[in-house]
Amino acid sequence: MEEHGWLFGLVLGLVILGIALASELRADAMADFRAFWCGGVAVAEHANPYLQQPLQHCEQLAGPPWEGPVLRQVALPAPLPPYALLAYAALASLAFPLAYVLYGVVLVAALTAAIALLSRTTGVASLTLAAVLAPMTWSDAVLRGQPFTLVLLAFAGAAFFASRSRPVSAVLCLTGAMIQPHVALPAAVALFLVWPRTRVPLVGAAAGLGAISIAAVGPEVALSYVRDVLPAHALANAYEWQLSLTSLLTYFGVAAPRAVSLGTASYAVMTVVGVIVAVRLVHREKSLVPAVLVPPAFGVFLGVHVHYHQLAIAFPAMLYAMTRAPQVRSLAGAGIAAAMLPWDTIVAPGLVGMWMVIAGVFGRSAFGMRGGVLLTLVVAAFAIGTSLVAFLWPSLGAGGAPFVAHPYPPGALAEMSWADFSRQELSRSSPLLLCLRAPTILGVACGLIAIARFGFGPRAADVALGRSLAVGAEA
Repeated sequence: MEEHGWLFGLVLGLVILGIALASELRADAMADFRAFWCGGVAVAEHANPYLQQPLQHCEQLAGPPWEGPVLRQVALPAPLPPYALLAYAALASLAFPLAYVLYGVVLVAALTAAIALLSRTTGVASLTLAAVLAPMTWSDAVLRGQPFTLVLLAFAGAAFFASRSRPVSAVLCLTGAMIQPHVALPAAVALFLVWPRTRVPLVGAAAGLGAISIAAVGPEVALSYVRDVLPAHALANAYEWQLSLTSLLTYFGVAAPRAVSLGTASYAVMTVVGVIVAVRLVHREKSLVPAVLVPPAFGVFLGVHVHYHQLAIAFPAMLYAMTRAPQVRSLAGAGIAAAMLPWDTIVAPGLVGMWMVIAGVFGRSAFGMRGGVLLTLVVAAFAIGTSLVAFLWPSLGAGGAPFVAHPYPPGALAEMSWADFSRQELSRSSPLLLCLRAPTILGVACGLIAIARFGFGPRAADVALGRSLAVGAEA
């Protein structure tokens, strides 16, 4: 069964997706893909893919499956870099329903391949990887059409080729992860520092992505993406319910510009910390794999713009530490157990049973049969308690104010209408949802501490030797 854990992940993911689509999550199924596809259409038609028009017009006319009625009142932005939108432009000639299905198949195949490849590279059982990665990636990334599974596969490929000392191949894979630049950048910095043979390929890849962007949308739009779109998107999502420091700060009343600045500073600091830990582990383990897996794990923690599913990029590094460092196994395992489930879905009856099964599978793998039973019971108790709280005190789950659409200039950035929608609909100023963020944040924090202790703490062999000497001295 362990050897076919990727198959378990595939079947499990399809079940999760089916349940999620049949629940209240179905309203925004593949909504993000609709925006990216329309951005690709704009690129193919030599239009600006970051403006209110043509995005809103395309999103309204794309066809089934239809987005939620509220979403049709705004332009969903497509904030991916121009070179990434060029990949979506390859689907522009297809009818949206066909592109929708094809894209879904690609996302599923990417996640399945990533699980198999990560298992070969890290030595973590594929069944364990599947159980840990399935909940967030299937219920959040795949459901909404985010390209995260492609990013995960790119990281898996980069780690695989790094473990085999193939710098050009590793850099090419990491270049694919630049679909989400803030996730991939920490790993690129680490590789540049610890692996001299990647420096020229990394510089070449950066130049190539810049050239592709200019060729796709022209120099003016490419420059506008960095100068205008990225800052506007950060501000537009400052109030959105995310796992970012920016989102937490705005919840507690910090002005959006200041919250974005603090989130950016936090991202920079955590990236530096992640690179330092990775460099230490590279020398300690005599392996380049930590240079790929560890920095992104730190970079996504409490940054400026962190979706739920992006935290899953930290799980391979946490599992790597858990399996290779017995001295931090309990801490890393507890962190993963707390962070791996999307707790905001815990009140969805169909998903609760699935989360219990997944928690049991991971607990059994990490801590034995007792651990599996205990984790299953904890998830069940948490779900029952949360559901009771939501039922008895419905005001704790109150969302933001109802969204009122306004006419927006066609030449304005799509983030203008999205900012209004995000502030009114997605801020979800809910004490209950704030509490549901706590296990994930604390779990990732525990996992990062475990990775750091793995890098800078005593070796397991040294710990065992010390215990033996102590026992001998007492005797």
